[in-house]
Amino acid sequence: MIGITGATGGVGSGTVRRLLEAGRGDVVALARRPEAVPPAPGLEARRADYDDPASLEAAMRGLDTLVMVSSDGLAETMERHHRNVIAAADAAGVKRVVYTGIIDADPATRFYYAPGHRATEALLADRPHCVARTSVFADFFADVWLGDALRTGELALPLGDAGMSLIARADVSRALAAAALAGTEGVVELTGPEDATGAAIAAAITATAGVPVRYTPVDDADYRARLQADGEPDWLIEAYASMFTAVREGRFASAPGEVERLTGTPPMTFGEYLATR
Repeated sequence: MIGITGATGGVGSGTVRRLLEAGRGDVVALARRPEAVPPAPGLEARRADYDDPASLEAAMRGLDTLVMVSSDGLAETMERHHRNVIAAADAAGVKRVVYTGIIDADPATRFYYAPGHRATEALLADRPHCVARTSVFADFFADVWLGDALRTGELALPLGDAGMSLIARADVSRALAAAALAGTEGVVELTGPEDATGAAIAAAITATAGVPVRYTPVDDADYRARLQADGEPDWLIEAYASMFTAVREGRFASAPGEVERLTGTPPMTFGEYLATR
């Protein structure tokens, strides 16, 4: 049996769908609200709350493989959730874990979430596992910054001149399902097929939306001040700003990654992703 955490989210639900399409009849969707999981032949939904260790252990009983979709929010919350999931997997006898880490897990990075992902990888080190290190999700980037760019005609972000390998959640889901089915172990990199600069991202938005958008680089201090003026919490300001610092340092420039090797099909470019929205 293969279980997937976060099964109502974008990555988790896509992974469930891909496993079912591959003909698996023993897929378990783990979700805080199992009633929100669309029913399907070969699929069982079980309640699994990251903050309820007992529910996690009960939900994982009988699983051979767990696809562990990472948590988010406050870094401290993410780390606690991950500890709970791994402890429950151990208690339930799960044999192998496929985990969605982050491409920038370098100890030298200043990226807000990197320490939590490194800690999770360390917890997985002594058991069969695959760490699927992902880049920035194209969906996330579009959800957060596309609206302002279309409204103002300007993509004003502290990207510098560096590129980042944006990847669609749908492509991550395909790769996770393939890794789970193939018994892949070790580290794999799930990134987009190109390192898109701010100018290239703006050009893709212009081409797909039919609205002229230009890229305007801003510095870190001005970007942080803008977020603070918008009333964003301190942790989110640090998460966003440190991510762009990592981008400027080339830490998310790792295209083309291994999606095509795992699945046989290349991932979408950012422009191709935008065309599907």
